[in-house]
Amino acid sequence: MGGPLRPGFEPVAIGPRAIHALAGQPHCSPCSPSRTEAMGEDHAETKDALRRRLRAARAALPPRAAAELGAAACARVLGLPAFRAARAVVAYAPIENEVDPGALVAAAAATGKPVYYPRRTSDGLEFLQSGPEGLAPRWSALPEPLDGAPLSPAAGEGVVFLVPGIAFDPRGVRLGRGAGCYDRALARHSHAARIGLAYELQVVPALPEAAWDVRMDAVVTEARVLVQ
Repeated sequence: MGGPLRPGFEPVAIGPRAIHALAGQPHCSPCSPSRTEAMGEDHAETKDALRRRLRAARAALPPRAAAELGAAACARVLGLPAFRAARAVVAYAPIENEVDPGALVAAAAATGKPVYYPRRTSDGLEFLQSGPEGLAPRWSALPEPLDGAPLSPAAGEGVVFLVPGIAFDPRGVRLGRGAGCYDRALARHSHAARIGLAYELQVVPALPEAAWDVRMDAVVTEARVLVQ
């Protein structure tokens, strides 16, 4: 799950010291039964406890602070070679006070890059080309594209996924909602670059990891860029 860095994740200087940059995945509410039964009780309880704590911490951010921190995180992504060189971007509609990738969507559209959003299907997620104006609630309150050309897994390199999550760690391990939607989707798009977008308060020293969890190539917060 580790391995060499993708092009575009090479070290760059940010702030008082050099940290790694990245090369440059979508968003899901539960779309399948929880997998906690397969993890063992201790593992499941640890993940559930982390979800409760970090969702509460994220929800507690005042709107102005969330907007400022999110803008700073997006600015870091804009400076990454992988994002600038991307041929297509997969974004998400933020919910529950998640980092809003709107600035990245606007930047992609301004340079002619197609933007895709996740839409739930019976077996997970698909990604349809759309702008924010083409999103609307379907199965739940989560905005999804109503229509659009689908992103093929054959699109390969040059696609950057902006991935929300509840928590991340410095290895790129991601904690989502527990349904596995993103992990299955990212596994299908294995040649695309994966950027976890989060607030610094969502980064923890180490997360429990299952065999099917898909790591991020990088995690970007308002404070730093972390890579595998």
